[in-house]
Amino acid sequence: MRNKLRKITKYNLMLLALVFIYVFVIGLIPLGTYMGISYSLTFSLIYLVSAKLISEKGHANMFVYAGITIAVLWLSELLHLEVVSILSAIISIGFIILIIIMLLTRVARSNQVTILEFVEAVNIYFLMGIIGSILFRIVYEFVPGNSFNLPDNSITPNIDFIYFSFVTLTTLGYGDITPIDPFAKSLAVFLSISGQLYLTMIIAVLVGKYLSKK
Repeated sequence: MRNKLRKITKYNLMLLALVFIYVFVIGLIPLGTYMGISYSLTFSLIYLVSAKLISEKGHANMFVYAGITIAVLWLSELLHLEVVSILSAIISIGFIILIIIMLLTRVARSNQVTILEFVEAVNIYFLMGIIGSILFRIVYEFVPGNSFNLPDNSITPNIDFIYFSFVTLTTLGYGDITPIDPFAKSLAVFLSISGQLYLTMIIAVLVGKYLSKK
């Protein structure tokens, strides 16, 4: 049991490192035309580590889902077809939601508060922001008309929508990128409310578990 917990902690830390790289690091490197490939590669590693993490909890079939998700992701990256891009986004969102649900379940069922619970809580928050960035990019690329008011009418989709998603999730809202399409506005409101509700509830759960052991 202790060895299994060590493995789960290790894969959670690996997942945290990968989402940190995805959100904070890649956009700082002048990769030029390789930017999209770098994001896709990091995303693929996130899927694999997530599948390994969940398989340690008895869900070995997650590797099949991860494999399908990665395959469609790279087809989207290579073919640049609208239908494949939308399919990839939908499958990716579904996969990440499953990971979030399973991590939330583990945090809720744990009897104590350790570094593992804190890392899982942080991973969930990062994954919520990544889902938001995917959704905003779908709206930007595939909803007719201007969905966002952009500075200089230019945008780098991966970098800017990751930024906008987390600014929205934290309800910071600088105002440099603003939604103008009704669907984009609704999505921004939903994400900001989700972020605040999650922080409120996860803090209550972790503090409650900690105090119950005092």
